[in-house]
Amino acid sequence: MHLTFQKLQDPNSHYTQFKNDVDLDQAFFYSVPTSFFVVDSRIPRALRELITEAEGCAKMNYLTGASACTRKAIYELLALQKAEGANYDDKLKDLQSKHPAVDDELFEIIGHVKDMTSDHVHEQSWIAWDNKHLQLFLETLKAVLHEIYVVPEEKKERASAVRALREQLGKAKNSGAQEPSEQSANVPKG
Repeated sequence: MHLTFQKLQDPNSHYTQFKNDVDLDQAFFYSVPTSFFVVDSRIPRALRELITEAEGCAKMNYLTGASACTRKAIYELLALQKAEGANYDDKLKDLQSKHPAVDDELFEIIGHVKDMTSDHVHEQSWIAWDNKHLQLFLETLKAVLHEIYVVPEEKKERASAVRALREQLGKAKNSGAQEPSEQSANVPKG
C-alpha cells in the first residue's frame, strides 16, 4: 500500500502508468512494501511483528514508538534465547557467547539500545534521537536475527541437499551404474 496526496497517474495513458517526471520515493508519504519484503518467516513471529511495527513507526517519523518497538524486540530476543545475566549488558554478552559466528560489532551496536531509556525519552534530550540512528539499530537487529535464525537453517538445508545427492549417487553405484570416471573412459575419443 502506498499513500500520496499527489496525482501520479499519467492522464494520457490508457493503463495505470505513473507520470515520467515524478520521484515516486518522494511522492509517497506512507508506504508498506509487498509481502516478499518482509522479515524472514524463520524468525519468530513476535520478533517479526515488533520489527514491522518499528519500521512503520520510523517511516512515519514516530521515533518514540520506533525506538520502543526496537528495544522490545531486542529484549524479546534475549528472552527467547534464554540469555542469562543480571542486566542488559550481561544478557547481551551471554547471547553473543551462544552465537560466536555473529559479528561482534553487531552485538556492540545493539548494546547501545539501552541508551534509549525512559529517562532519555521523557526527561532529557538524547543526542542520537533521530531516524538515522533508529535505522542503524533496526538494520543491525535484523542482521543479528538473520544470523541466529536464518543462516543456520539455510546451512542445514544445503547440507541436507548435498546428503541427498550423495545418497542418490550411492544408490546408482549399487545398482550397477558406472562411476563417472568409468563412463568417461568408455566415451570414444574423437
